[in-house]
Amino acid sequence: MSTSLVSKRVPEVLAQQLGDVLARQFELYGEVQQQLAQRKDALRQADLERYGSLANAEQRVLAEVFELDTRRTALSVELAALLGLAKGASILEIAARLEESPRARLEGLRAMLKQRIEETRHEGSVLRAAAERLAQHMAGIIQTVRSALAQTGVYGRHGRVALGATVASTIDLRS
Repeated sequence: MSTSLVSKRVPEVLAQQLGDVLARQFELYGEVQQQLAQRKDALRQADLERYGSLANAEQRVLAEVFELDTRRTALSVELAALLGLAKGASILEIAARLEESPRARLEGLRAMLKQRIEETRHEGSVLRAAAERLAQHMAGIIQTVRSALAQTGVYGRHGRVALGATVASTIDLRS
């Protein structure tokens, strides 16, 4: 094989691998969006056990996204070096140096992934705000119950009615 054929082939292979990573990240963010929808449903139904298990499943998917992001960065740095670009070159800058087919694929995948990430962030922030509102509501209910219990008369040690003891309790809705 000639040197120019080898030098053209290596960037194409790396661009294919980079595109595969972007495509997989796109799929995974789709899974995260599904899990966010399910968590929203669990929150609506006040099913905190299901909400927690879905949050754990989401964390596992995001861990895979992080691993792929590390792989994407390594491929981008390697491809940028082969194409004579700076180490921190963006996918668009890398794609601009490729032939039409790999360039179009990378640009398309990048745009789709970017949009899905933005949608996922938005949905996540909406869910987070709803969970915080629910937690505040539950805290208000607990405060009301605690106040009512503190005002309740109970029998003390000597058989006399006395004010109830302060009731200490907490609830954790962050998981």
